[in-house]
Amino acid sequence: MAAQPQATGGSAPVAPIGLIIVSAGILGLAAGAAAGGTSLSPLTWYLARASGLTLYLLLWLSVVSGLTMTTKLPRALAGGGQSWLMHRVTSELSIVMLGLHILSLAFDPTVPLGMLGVLVPFASDVRQPWTDLGIFAAWGMLAIIGSFAVRGLFGRRGWALLHRLTFPLWAIALAHGIGAGSDSRQLWAAAFYGLTTAVVVFLTSYRLLRLRQRGHGPISMPEPVRDRELMRARVERYRQIHQSAQRRR
Repeated sequence: MAAQPQATGGSAPVAPIGLIIVSAGILGLAAGAAAGGTSLSPLTWYLARASGLTLYLLLWLSVVSGLTMTTKLPRALAGGGQSWLMHRVTSELSIVMLGLHILSLAFDPTVPLGMLGVLVPFASDVRQPWTDLGIFAAWGMLAIIGSFAVRGLFGRRGWALLHRLTFPLWAIALAHGIGAGSDSRQLWAAAFYGLTTAVVVFLTSYRLLRLRQRGHGPISMPEPVRDRELMRARVERYRQIHQSAQRRR
């Protein structure tokens, strides 16, 4: 997650366009249901469940692609540029799914949430504390993804530190999905959450082991680190030669 962003070219604004389409669709369904005297349920409930699972999957893909960018895995699998592209695209698509998830729950007549209950923590008592965890994760996710547009203000180190908050946000989203999801007790849901968690744990462990290996010496250090040490040795030799020449003068 700490990798420096690269230029992606003139990509289309996926998130704003997607949010406009989603908002127009939900509002159109609500207007049609009101005009016809029918209920939006269970359609909105199905949309909320599907968008919630998709949102979690997109957030997971964003975390996984961010982790692979800090190791040699992108070169072995698909290339660093493609990993960055997946990281950026999944982040933007997650905003669209978040909008669909929020609007579906807010307009669903079977869940007493409303717009206030899906946007403001502690505003409802529906499936607490898991609902509020989801709200905190949503606002945090919007802040981190929004930092893409103003990352120049943070600097490389500051932006990287802010971006590492994706890890706890993913964990909070996982807790929200398990605690508030109506499908959490199903076998497929348990396998889904278990496998995605295992992948994140594996990649995190792999990254930590690589960082640890860099301090063991030249035998276990990877090639880029050995090159860096060679460069430092050459600089030190140059300084010694320069100092000797000054003494002769």
